[in-house]
Amino acid sequence: MRLLTAALVIPLLLTSCSKATQTENKTVKSKKEEVGSKEEKIIRALLEPLKVRGIEVKEVKPAEGVKVPGFKAFEITLIDKPSSREIKRYIFLSPDDRYLTLEVFQVSEKGKEVHIKPIRPKNPEKQLKVDLSWVKEIDKKLSEMNVPHVIGKSDRKIYIVWDVFCPFCYSHFNQIEEVAKENGVEIHMIPFPIHGENSIKGLLYYTQLAREKGTTEAFKELYKMGNGDFRAYMKELENKELKLSKRDQEQLKTFFNQLKSDLVKKGVHATPSIIYIPEGEKDKGYIIVGFKPINQVLKMK
Repeated sequence: MRLLTAALVIPLLLTSCSKATQTENKTVKSKKEEVGSKEEKIIRALLEPLKVRGIEVKEVKPAEGVKVPGFKAFEITLIDKPSSREIKRYIFLSPDDRYLTLEVFQVSEKGKEVHIKPIRPKNPEKQLKVDLSWVKEIDKKLSEMNVPHVIGKSDRKIYIVWDVFCPFCYSHFNQIEEVAKENGVEIHMIPFPIHGENSIKGLLYYTQLAREKGTTEAFKELYKMGNGDFRAYMKELENKELKLSKRDQEQLKTFFNQLKSDLVKKGVHATPSIIYIPEGEKDKGYIIVGFKPINQVLKMK
């Protein structure tokens, strides 16, 4: 879900008061401080509800150089804890602080074409480094449960969180080996049953397949079930017969459910997600929600 993407104008009917001081210079300074304090208070009050989603306001400051007629511009810095991101956006206040908009669009015309572009800071989003020591423990548990999940061989490791019923994941199932070779990385596929019981059943079949054919061939086999057609793939996968023993199935179900819970607690909420610990770092790295080319991930320091 994207933040602050729709334009919204809100009337803010607020009152203010000021204190008289002994000198003119002090009076001017006091008013400036009060206005700044009032503006920040308005903006923080507006963004306060985001806290329930783990998003907090880090900083509010005037957006120097941003000139929009009829508005004062402010740059806000937000920390999105669930997605381990820092987000920068502009917020605009009317001169009397009674009206506010979260987004202003710049309109330009080229011939018959009209182009609309939101006014935003440069590099509006960046990933934050977080402790990822836990991913190694999950990796170890997958091996202990005999769930094959590694493709390629390298000291540079990339962890990809995936689900059998994720259409975005499915579209890359037949490319994982090639991506690992091209980038010289070892890819660890961490299963995340985001779609509940259907995902659990699908992961049981994946485990059965991977034990028989290996990780790489298992993903290629999954892709062939639909040959690129996700709906055909889903229908085929749902009808696959499980040959694992009842005991094995129950143990794996418990494990996959616990794995889901552990990933959510660690800040993983979507598939695909990429987890990467840069070279030179012991345990700190990035959780990237969505697909990002591996060659770009490897450039992150």
